[in-house]
Amino acid sequence: MGIIIDHNARKRDIIAKAISLFAEQGYNGVTYQKIADNCNIARTTLYKYFPNKRDIFNAAIWEVANLMVGCYAEILPSKTGVVDRLNRVVHAVLRLLFENQVILTVILDYVLAAQRAGHNMQRTINRHTIGLRRILHRLVTEGVRTGELRNVNTTLATGLIYSQLEAAVLRLTVSQNADYEELSTMLCQTIANLQSASSAG
Repeated sequence: MGIIIDHNARKRDIIAKAISLFAEQGYNGVTYQKIADNCNIARTTLYKYFPNKRDIFNAAIWEVANLMVGCYAEILPSKTGVVDRLNRVVHAVLRLLFENQVILTVILDYVLAAQRAGHNMQRTINRHTIGLRRILHRLVTEGVRTGELRNVNTTLATGLIYSQLEAAVLRLTVSQNADYEELSTMLCQTIANLQSASSAG
């Protein structure tokens, strides 16, 4: 009887080991063969799962993105107020950022290398972040409409919240001095400052 292989588990293992390599050697320093060697499988076996290095990298990014989508799907239909849902969304994202610090570092390295090579990465970045921006904007707009939030410019308020999440990414990857409690408190305070007087009371 042949050995039964859990292909989903093997794919996850390939992604995890490839990300570790990317983090150690940079995206450009890792070859397809190095990934196969690190996974203790032949190139031909690796090819059955991912035809190239870029596909492995993209799969890692989409894995994190899908975790975020799962968080949104759980939080957004809730019947709780806007402030509660806003806080839950930003804290779910913040937790995922901390849990996926390694892949964030690899993504930043990849983006910077691509920009140095003359590629404009703005469209790619926007494609991966537009969902979160829209959700934040939708919640802020709903909060202003229902009176939970002050009558603010919803685009600017969304940008303020989003920029704090961007700052968390930079502190996690560049300065490496990110403190979850500090960033969490800052996000809570920002949302509290947007609340209307009647809602806050």
